[in-house]
Amino acid sequence: MDDSVSKPTNCNAVRCQLEMGESLHLALDKYDLLNPDWKPLRKRDSLILPLKSGLKDEQLRVLKDLSFEVHLINQEFEKAELSNNPHAQLRRMVSNWLADTSNGAELEVLVSQLPQKWERYGDMIVLPERAFESDGWSELLNRCSESQVEALWRCITKALSGKRLARQHPIAKDIFRSSQTELLFGESGWVEFTDHGVQFGFDATQVMFSSGNNTERRRIGNIPMDGEVVVDAYAGVGYYTLHMALRSQAMHVHAFEMNPQSIKGLQWAIKANHLENKITVHHGDNQLLLPNVYAQADRCHLGLLPSSEHAWEHAIQCLKPSGGWLHIHMNVQEDDIESWRTATLEKLEILAEAHGRKWSIESQHLEKVKWFSPKVRHVVLDVHCRSRDA
Repeated sequence: MDDSVSKPTNCNAVRCQLEMGESLHLALDKYDLLNPDWKPLRKRDSLILPLKSGLKDEQLRVLKDLSFEVHLINQEFEKAELSNNPHAQLRRMVSNWLADTSNGAELEVLVSQLPQKWERYGDMIVLPERAFESDGWSELLNRCSESQVEALWRCITKALSGKRLARQHPIAKDIFRSSQTELLFGESGWVEFTDHGVQFGFDATQVMFSSGNNTERRRIGNIPMDGEVVVDAYAGVGYYTLHMALRSQAMHVHAFEMNPQSIKGLQWAIKANHLENKITVHHGDNQLLLPNVYAQADRCHLGLLPSSEHAWEHAIQCLKPSGGWLHIHMNVQEDDIESWRTATLEKLEILAEAHGRKWSIESQHLEKVKWFSPKVRHVVLDVHCRSRDA
């Protein structure tokens, strides 16, 4: 055996508190920074993850923008075993499939085009939108029989330790912003999994769920909301509704959603998490239904992207006359974040005055959740409104 295979090797790495290890791993995987060739290392209350070599400063910038503390270090790692290395397993098993099926195709080129990241919902593996859609792969799969293609999807599913396989597609341009995820292997799109102690269930081919918002769901669930009435204007399958009701201990959450497929998942999760007495689901257009809870809320969550501005005026009126909190999600150009923050507070002040709310409106925190595109951020602005007469 080649001694270099098992000999520990120094490489660049990033360290975080153990409890944030899952979030860091997701971030590194999402931005293709994680080196799968080395075993992650746990030291007491820290997790150390190996980075790919040759990364540029702009690629590492994502580490500076995480909502928790990380440290760049140099660390000695041991080689990852194939059984613990899904990237190696994927390359090996697809290479075997190609050897039997490719009919002269350039194996090395096709293997080099295998996806480097994917998402996992329970036992379902969800590949990126462009996975296996390069010219080389498209040409090969078009020549293959249906049984050969099914064999490929089966071996990928097995390599990544799943039971079903799907591929992302762009979100539909309908009023529901429906998922168009394509099921490649398996019989059902329904998935069930646990996220920071909260159970979720939904049909991944019908509704969307962003694992990239993992840190924001964790953050919202860590905000104490004891005794509060909360309005979630865009509940979806309960991305934030469930965390606020279960982990933040809100007294009651009014969840507004118009997509019947999302509501199916939300209602399943309400039962699974035993929250029947803490969440009321309002099925329909929030523009028509939000007036039903005017002046009742201590907090309003506005989680629609690319913009939640359509509901700001309703949110102002949903808060109690004494004020409360707004959590405003938005996609904003990186260079415009501060000017957007200022403009948003000014708009909220105008809306509040128009409805007789004599409030002081302040920006308490701005969370940079993730990069939506190379120059655009998904941000959340926490706004506190309080009566000037208080």
